[in-house]
Amino acid sequence: MTAKSIMSSELVTITPDVTVAEALLLMSRRQVHNVPVVDEEDNFVGLFSLRRVAHEMLPTAARMDEESFHMDIAFLSDESDQFLRRLHKLGRKPASALLEKKKKLRFCEPDTPIPRLLQLLTENPTSLPVVVVEGKSRKVIGMVSNWDVLTKLAVNLVQDSPPEE
Repeated sequence: MTAKSIMSSELVTITPDVTVAEALLLMSRRQVHNVPVVDEEDNFVGLFSLRRVAHEMLPTAARMDEESFHMDIAFLSDESDQFLRRLHKLGRKPASALLEKKKKLRFCEPDTPIPRLLQLLTENPTSLPVVVVEGKSRKVIGMVSNWDVLTKLAVNLVQDSPPEE
């Protein structure tokens, strides 16, 4: 079994100039958490994710550095007007301004075996999918999430279950 056999290949992609608001509407309609950002030739530019949008929605004090996620921020205001203003401002930005950091992303090729794929998925504590790319241009052909692995393995378990005694 390889990445190609379990990857999601019917991807929703966006171009770098799509606004955050447009990207979020598309993601909502298609019920996806992550969308690859690609150029005109479908080469990978970056990954736009709900995780990154949620991070940007946090007040500045909570976004100062990675360690700030561990501090108690209960004292910060949670007025909906503040979040709506922040969301409207964020919505006008291009999606390319909110891409996941490259160091958080994992890549593989279609023929990557499952053990290596599982390793890539578990290396990243943020639960981002592994992006399946082809060739030197890194054309995006699919993504593999923990959900893809779980559902494929679960189907195999049910199909290959030993007969009851």
